[in-house]
Amino acid sequence: MNLRTIHLRIKVRSLVDEAVNIRREANKKSGMEKWDLNHHRTTVVRRHTRHNLLAYGILIGTPYELMEKKCAEAPDLKWVAKIAKSFDASEEDIAVWMADAESHLTGTKKEVKHRFDLTG
Repeated sequence: MNLRTIHLRIKVRSLVDEAVNIRREANKKSGMEKWDLNHHRTTVVRRHTRHNLLAYGILIGTPYELMEKKCAEAPDLKWVAKIAKSFDASEEDIAVWMADAESHLTGTKKEVKHRFDLTG
């Protein structure tokens, strides 16, 4: 595992810690202050955490279908690719992962060759 992958894993953990801390602070508040904190946690922080975690999946070679078996809202794949690229993911890995993600999201399963084959 290279250093950039470790940095992204630390970033994801930091975002998770941020969400936990926001929840703690929100529980001490009431009214509009509590709503604002919870809204920030459940929109901005959650979205950033999800997209960074998906970018981490690109870096370590985990297919999208294993990361999110089902989801209510499709992720912003361009944003995920941008994050992965900023952490030195190869263009080939990004392209393969994106094709897998798009086929999973649209329901059209395509045979995509991953860095490591999970079936054998």
